[in-house]
Amino acid sequence: NGRSTRGSVATLTLTEPSPEASRELHMPAAPATSDDHKKEGNELFAKGDFLRAAAAYTRGIKAAPDSHVLYSNRAQAFLRLHKVGKALEDADRCIALAPDFVKGYHRKASALHALGEPARSEEAAELLLGAIERGMEDRELVRLGVTVGGKAFAARLDAFRKAAAPVAPEEGDKPAAPPPPAKKAAPPSAAAKEAPPTAAAAAKGPTEQSLSEGLGEQLPWEAPPEDFAAGCLQPILKRFLAEGLVSLPAVVYLQPAPPAKGSREEPSLGQISIKPAFASPSTLAQCADFLQGKAAEARARSAVLFVRKAAGRALQCV
Repeated sequence: NGRSTRGSVATLTLTEPSPEASRELHMPAAPATSDDHKKEGNELFAKGDFLRAAAAYTRGIKAAPDSHVLYSNRAQAFLRLHKVGKALEDADRCIALAPDFVKGYHRKASALHALGEPARSEEAAELLLGAIERGMEDRELVRLGVTVGGKAFAARLDAFRKAAAPVAPEEGDKPAAPPPPAKKAAPPSAAAKEAPPTAAAAAKGPTEQSLSEGLGEQLPWEAPPEDFAAGCLQPILKRFLAEGLVSLPAVVYLQPAPPAKGSREEPSLGQISIKPAFASPSTLAQCADFLQGKAAEARARSAVLFVRKAAGRALQCV
């Protein structure tokens, strides 16, 4: 265009694009993979955006229709959205694709129980017990089973475990081995001699001191439950970093109630070791009742439970 205007000339110049720019213009963007959609869904789920997370998992399923993990994840998102029917459908599809995938049974049992019907809850307990009997022994399945089926589930699981336990072979006429010589008890160490008379007293001092470090200027009974949980977690993480998995406890901390008006005595931190509770499903069910009673007795504002999810896995805070 070389047309002249009064006092000026407008010029249009065309240049040929470089080979690199030409390739970029004609190169289509790589389509997102099922893993990309799953990662996006997981990030949205962690933020509490369950609706968009479910949509991301749906796109992943379109890219990989046989991914049992995506069906499991979408079922969990549907559960959070209270779309129980859709969650149940996805859980069934997950189990059909991967019959040995533990989370598929966890998702289906959760959906059945969420329907709010006693018969469906019984079906959920039967499903979990059947999965465990087929060799899918998992702490999460046991916990859900106790939640859904209560002491009846725990009793049935105990009976199954006892029936499945190997029977010791008979010794026949072999003479019994002589008992090992009794070992002399080791003298108490200096640290043991100086220890306070009760384990509760030994745990109280350093625990409350560590908690005060985690809470900063907040008093334990004034802190929001989330801050109280974070304050309890800090000393446990320090021990974990210093000593490894072997130092991780199974413990419940009870957030104390505010002191009574006019009282000068500060409420103490409640600390209960629950390691023995995991010996069997029946003791786990009894422990839940025991903890509820202790929390009510102490008028606890909140209860923070720390347990290892499974052998070799990280700590879980509830």
